[in-house]
Amino acid sequence: MVNLKVKRNPQKTRADLLQAGVELFSECGYDGVSVDQIVAAAGVNKRMLYHYYGSKDGLYVEVLRTVFGRLEVLESETLDHPAGTEEALRNVLASYFGFLQEQPQFVSLLMWENLNRGKFLDAHPDLLSKSPVLQRLRKIVERAKQAGEMAQTVDARHLLVVLYGMCFFYHSNRFTLKHTVGLNFMKQSVFNEGMRFTQEVLLRGLLQ
Repeated sequence: MVNLKVKRNPQKTRADLLQAGVELFSECGYDGVSVDQIVAAAGVNKRMLYHYYGSKDGLYVEVLRTVFGRLEVLESETLDHPAGTEEALRNVLASYFGFLQEQPQFVSLLMWENLNRGKFLDAHPDLLSKSPVLQRLRKIVERAKQAGEMAQTVDARHLLVVLYGMCFFYHSNRFTLKHTVGLNFMKQSVFNEGMRFTQEVLLRGLLQ
């Protein structure tokens, strides 16, 4: 009788669990997902989840770290690129619009965290720290102030909130906006119009 041993692949097992967590938590939220559902979707036994992530909480935190970390990479790449004030702000807005369109799981997970009053983010504040991007944005703002392009009262923190808000609403409400205002942001042409309009509104209101 041939004894066939199944070769273990720890990296694949971890990755499969993480991907299952990303898909399920973004769709149903933390409270709407069970360990049994996660391991069934990953195709592994329950012991593997506890072995690699310690608990459902541990997996959820890693899901947030992974998905939110994608935005931090994008922000660094975008804001580290040398550009004038107007070009830099246009690039930031365009990158946020593109990211949110390509990463709907980020949108869902952030909305779930807000519904849960940021419980996991309070416990793990490093998961969504904006310090690096704020430092870069402050440099852009200070240069613009020195060049007389921007009012001295502009606060980089409020500017970042406005940037997020202007982009995020288009994506978080994309399923209802077609009913409320008659714009279907599932269409690329409408999406592009929204991005360009947002850029113009921001720049006309911000730059002198």
